Amino acid sequence: MQGILTGETTKQEAASTLGVTLRSINRYLRRFGEAGPEGLYDGRHSNYRKIEVEAEGQIVQAKLEGPHRSSRFIRDLLQIPVHEDTIRRMLIKHHLERTSLPPVKPIQRFEAAESNDLWQIDIQGKVHFPLIGDLLLILVKDDHSRFLLAERWFFHQYKINVLMVLHEAFMQWGLPRAILSDKGSQFKAHHLHGEAEYQYLLKRLEIELIYGRKPRTKGKIENQFRFVQRDFVLENLHHSEMEALNVAWGKWMEWYNWQHRHKGLNGECPADRYVRSLRRPTEEDLELLLIHEEPRKVMRTGCISYYGQFYRVPDRYIGRRVWTLLKGDTLTIECGREVIGRYKVKTDYLKAFPQDN
Repeated sequence: MQGILTGETTKQEAASTLGVTLRSINRYLRRFGEAGPEGLYDGRHSNYRKIEVEAEGQIVQAKLEGPHRSSRFIRDLLQIPVHEDTIRRMLIKHHLERTSLPPVKPIQRFEAAESNDLWQIDIQGKVHFPLIGDLLLILVKDDHSRFLLAERWFFHQYKINVLMVLHEAFMQWGLPRAILSDKGSQFKAHHLHGEAEYQYLLKRLEIELIYGRKPRTKGKIENQFRFVQRDFVLENLHHSEMEALNVAWGKWMEWYNWQHRHKGLNGECPADRYVRSLRRPTEEDLELLLIHEEPRKVMRTGCISYYGQFYRVPDRYIGRRVWTLLKGDTLTIECGREVIGRYKVKTDYLKAFPQDN
């Protein structure tokens, strides 16, 4: 600054030497004229406060004594004049930011004593497959062995989809003593009178209905959904057709039941512990399980609507009421006890086609 004032150098040369603009040089000259050399010091400062070694040790000790303590709590406890994020960074440095908190309420874990004493059923939330769309997984699992009994991918969570999955499990593995589910509309009626078809079916089959009050109650099946999303979904996002996806799902399910070493089973496979139920459905139970009846009205297009799908009937039945009978995966349409159509049901994973009467 003195060189500029004495004429020994120009402002342009000083700006070039210091790597600043002429505007900054003019500001430096003004400050130099007002306060002398001290006016050229940078008076800016930040809020950063360096934590001393002694304070760092106190922070670590406070966290070790109480793993539940947050960064804010430790700052207030030790009265350290820093932001709580500074405390948090200090805990991260010592790998103390992720510690298990002691439960305030004890967790009561349970496991069915034998296979088929308790099954669990639930519907996983929407999973997005980029080339297919949003799908839902309906899954039935044995509580004792973690064996996957029946499961399918669907586009919708209709009650008929739940009944089809249950039908598959009952026919292949027999009947359980009880089934645990949440209180979704597919499993429990929420009006004052009547009951959901799921409730009616299980009561007729003398299967105890158990409803979980919290998601933690169904922890085994909730963990299963997380495992499916991590181990299966992320490895199969490339599929563009439901058929290919279900082939991959069938292989994965077989691997899980027969080859997967489950940590919760001390390294055993689910199939090592599961035993097929001795309680098999009777002929009366089969009729109850296999046949699902509902009335429908034939639209002007000559079709009926059945759970979001359309089925063709002869035009002479337009405007008339017909009965639909779902037996397994075959949909029969009757009018006046006369069969007017029979289809392979249009589920979310099969294309419907007419069957011979």
